[in-house]
Amino acid sequence: MTWRGIVPRQSLTSLAEPFAGSAGFLQIVGKKKNFWVMDSGKDLLAWTGTALHPTLEKSPSVLETLLQMFDQWPPLVEYLIRATDPDAIVETGVFDREPVSQWGDGSRMTLLGDAAHPMRPSLGLGTTMAFQDGVVLAKVLKGIDLDDEEQLGAALYSYEQERIAITSPLQRQARQQGTASHADDRADSLKAGIEAALAARRQVSPQHQ
Repeated sequence: MTWRGIVPRQSLTSLAEPFAGSAGFLQIVGKKKNFWVMDSGKDLLAWTGTALHPTLEKSPSVLETLLQMFDQWPPLVEYLIRATDPDAIVETGVFDREPVSQWGDGSRMTLLGDAAHPMRPSLGLGTTMAFQDGVVLAKVLKGIDLDDEEQLGAALYSYEQERIAITSPLQRQARQQGTASHADDRADSLKAGIEAALAARRQVSPQHQ
């Protein structure tokens, strides 16, 4: 399950200092949960929380659910949740499906975007894939006779095969990333990744001095 909200920066006073003056990003992980805080402009901070949830039904009280879900987390998390208008908190389930070999009827109908290849948001590519679908679809339809069912079907088939080859592995990768982001060792794996990146930077830096 995913929850999202936006709060005025001024409502957090000194807690918003890490985001003052430039774009900022903070991620807190633990207990198979994630909480992100992002600079969302001059006067706003956006946050997102994710957690495994026993049901995809929306909560009777999203505020109570969030406070219970992130109980005993760093104070910033509770401040952000309480500073958000409960009616403005967006609560959604996360859905995907196995890739399929065909999106349309083989004749005059096809799909694009999440309708064709729903994927978890862990790669941040959902919108990008939809735009790319549209570009390829426009390319294959350019100059063909839309009243010619055989020609149209061949064009749509070409579009589907080109895009399925790209989106199918990304659907699987997004699922793997989404599962990994709620693993027990998520904090340890993030720490190891940061340490490796810092070590690599230290090795590269002397060459540029």
